[in-house]
This record gives sequence, C-alpha cells and structure tokens, in this order.
Amino acid sequence: MNKLIDFIKGKIEYIGEDYLVVENNSIGYKVYTSAYTTSDLNGKADSAVVYTQMIVREDDIRLCGFSSRAELKVFDLLRTVKGVGTKVALGILSSIAYTELVNVLITGDVNSLTRAPGIGKKTAQRIILELKDKVNKAEEFKTLEAVNLETNIGFMNDENNEAIEALLALGYSIVEAQKVLKKIDTNLSIEEKIKQALRLLVR
Repeated sequence: MNKLIDFIKGKIEYIGEDYLVVENNSIGYKVYTSAYTTSDLNGKADSAVVYTQMIVREDDIRLCGFSSRAELKVFDLLRTVKGVGTKVALGILSSIAYTELVNVLITGDVNSLTRAPGIGKKTAQRIILELKDKVNKAEEFKTLEAVNLETNIGFMNDENNEAIEALLALGYSIVEAQKVLKKIDTNLSIEEKIKQALRLLVR
C-alpha cells in the first residue's frame, strides 16, 4: 500500500503521554509514538524528522510515527501479529526500546517481552514465533543487532534486571531505566545502583 505521508519534518510543538505534535507549514500534525522516540526527539525539537504510518480504521484515522525508519519497521512488523494492534504495538515500543526489542525477538526472550503492558506469556511466544525470522532476515537490523549484542555484554544480568524492576515499580519506563543504568558503574551494589539512577533521573 502506498503511503500518503512518508515523513514529517518540522518543530516539535508539544509532547504528550503517547503522542507528539509536529508543526510543518503552520499545520500541527498529531503523531502517536513511543517513549523511545519522544526521548530521542526531545533534544531535536526545533528540527525533527518523524517517519510516519497512517493507520486507517472504520472508526478512527491516526498517524503513528518514529524518529527512525528502523523503529517504524519494528512497529509495522508487530502489527502483523494477530492480536497486536496499534495500541499494543506502541505499548511494547514504549516499554522496550526498539533497539533492545530486536534482540529480544531474535533471542526468543519471552520474559522481557511480557514486561510490556497487555502482553502475557502466550502472546509473547506468538510474537516471537512469527517475527523472529523476519527480524533476523531484515537488512535494516543487521548493524543494529551487532551493535546491541556488543553493548549488552555484561549489562543484562540478574543485578541489573533487579535494578530495572525497582525503577519500573517507581514509575519509570524501561527505556529510562536501561539508559540510566548503562551510565552507572557495574561494580556497585544493587542498592547503590538504584540510588545513583534516581539521582540521575531527577536531574
């Protein structure tokens, strides 16, 4: 299907809980998106590029968009899975950064996928079953996969997972938790990691 709007380039006028408004030629486009994209575009508010997909249903027409074509590709793939609509796909991408989600799908990490809202074990298994090979073969993710596997070595362990769970319980997203923990000394205790993470997050 041909795309009516491939991307929008303009100023970020407003960032909501699950959407942002991009101004282009005096028109404000409301674009539903992920926590990863809102965080990524926060520092590029004056000149942002949002790659979009228009979702048309009988009772609703909306634009969804992301700061990279790779994240848009993951979003489109998620929506091909039965039972995973637009809202669920965005929920997954807001709970797990798409850069991490690619590895979750490739490695078959069911537990990480069930952290997303509304995703039980059976749904997570179905998503992985249907998308693992597609993600593995997609050229868009070849470099991304290699970079992630390298940067995640020594990071995703029991202690960091426990620290992430603590930050999630305090209301932070998994994107925020993963980003901040990667800035903290891996040799610290769990309690000290959480304390330092909170100091960085409230700045």
